[in-house]
Amino acid sequence: MKLLPLLLLAILPLRIYKNTTLPPNGEYRQPVVIMADNLTFDCNGSTFVGSGIGVGILAQNRRNVTIRNCKVRGFDVGLYIVGGRNFVLERNDFSGNYVDDNYDIEHLKPIPHGGMILNGIQIARVQGNTAQGNIAGIQILNSSRVRVQQNTTSRNRGWGIYLYGTTASQVYSNTVEYNNRSCPQWGKDAGCGAAGIVLTEHSDRNAIGWNVLNANGNGIYQGNQPTSASNDNEMFNNTISNSVANGIEATFSFRNYIHHNTFTNDNYGAWLGYAQGVRFEYNRVRGARVQSVQHDNAQNSRYIGNTFDGAGVLLQPWQGGMCKGNTFSDNQLVNNAQIVTTGCE
Repeated sequence: MKLLPLLLLAILPLRIYKNTTLPPNGEYRQPVVIMADNLTFDCNGSTFVGSGIGVGILAQNRRNVTIRNCKVRGFDVGLYIVGGRNFVLERNDFSGNYVDDNYDIEHLKPIPHGGMILNGIQIARVQGNTAQGNIAGIQILNSSRVRVQQNTTSRNRGWGIYLYGTTASQVYSNTVEYNNRSCPQWGKDAGCGAAGIVLTEHSDRNAIGWNVLNANGNGIYQGNQPTSASNDNEMFNNTISNSVANGIEATFSFRNYIHHNTFTNDNYGAWLGYAQGVRFEYNRVRGARVQSVQHDNAQNSRYIGNTFDGAGVLLQPWQGGMCKGNTFSDNQLVNNAQIVTTGCE
């Protein structure tokens, strides 16, 4: 007669109302709910293990909350924060939550699964976390003034770091590698909408810098329709290599500033179709398999001080569009690279 109450107690969430530090390196088979503002929840290396459903750590409409040193695996979503402001998430590990290759991600809509989801928050620091082996590592939706730095979001079967409708934020010094997936139309590990960093649905005025992006579907994927493009972003000092598709794809956008990046052995270094007002400056693009840069319907864009090594740059009108008002200066062409602008005004 006592077994059922004991079983229910075992699966009830751990509710946090005040500053809490757990005993070190424990293991819990229950979720966590943050119930109050102005607190720190320190897991002290303890692990929360799920059974494939639910949220590992949940906070709703909270303020001034710090969550650190937690390990969460085996849930549908490792961490979900919705609403509120002033969060610090540091040194947590949200690896090994929901993952599959069959979920449709190519439309770039948010995925309600994976490692970490932050939705509708203002002001946060996400630092030193790990989110690997999920369908997506870190997703930040409809938020602003979020700093995402020094995290590792590798080997997810979709996206490493994803911004949707998120503005005035920084993505700095993260390691984002091998975020790739398979799909029937393209084949095994063929990209299929996967990317290291994604910006979509008017994720404007963000800074993406000093990240290591290796062997992702796309390195940085900004797009992918006119109604969802992201504008006025700065992408700089990133090391991008071995992308299945593009080192940077930034389509349909306005006034993005792409500078001082290193691209190595990507399929295309940069694909900038329909983008206007692009500043592509002081980048080094080496060993692209198709083009260093392809920019269909380029308008009012400038290419200054770049090195294009081994593959060229193609600007062209496409499908009745216009290519005009673009300028080139002080670019270095190495190993037979050429700049072709046939048909442009």
